[in-house]
Amino acid sequence: MSDAKKKIIKKGSEPTEFEYHVAQTLGEIEASASDLKGELRDIFITGASEFEGKFRGSVRNAVVIMFHYRSLQAVRKIYARLLNELEKRFSRPVAIIFSRTILPKYLKSKGQQKRPYSRTLTSVHEAILDDLVFPATILGKRQRIKTDGKRVFKVLLDPKDREKFEEKLDTLSAVYNKLTNKEVVFEFPLNREFPV
Repeated sequence: MSDAKKKIIKKGSEPTEFEYHVAQTLGEIEASASDLKGELRDIFITGASEFEGKFRGSVRNAVVIMFHYRSLQAVRKIYARLLNELEKRFSRPVAIIFSRTILPKYLKSKGQQKRPYSRTLTSVHEAILDDLVFPATILGKRQRIKTDGKRVFKVLLDPKDREKFEEKLDTLSAVYNKLTNKEVVFEFPLNREFPV
């Protein structure tokens, strides 16, 4: 349990049982996979949860793991191998995102610096979207407003990534909706040069 506790960085509260389980799983992967051993040593999680949500009438299950933002480059290097190992161990889709901070629009403290764009709500939500579909390239984003006033984000992904992502897209849409309260639809355009 002590090794698992070293893998979790969580301020202000104790890790949950599931977060311990995810940390232990990362430790097992580090011990068993020799090619990932060096890279996983400096990677920490800030949270994890089991996700169950409805999307288009069917229930979607996934595991959402939040890594510390400083480990972004290290995780991206080994992303495909790590995701494959995690999906084998949990036997359901795994969504990897990085924890980011959202600062309020109006700060009421004296001498406060201007809020950087990377800490705005819009920027953090776009970064979460990029994290969810990481190996795929986002070709374009559209916003559609329905007649009842609801907004739907249409995200166009690279057609060459269709085989990797097609079965996970509904789950990723449900996870994004749960995290940000925004409805998103992923599509693959027919032509990469001019996505419509």
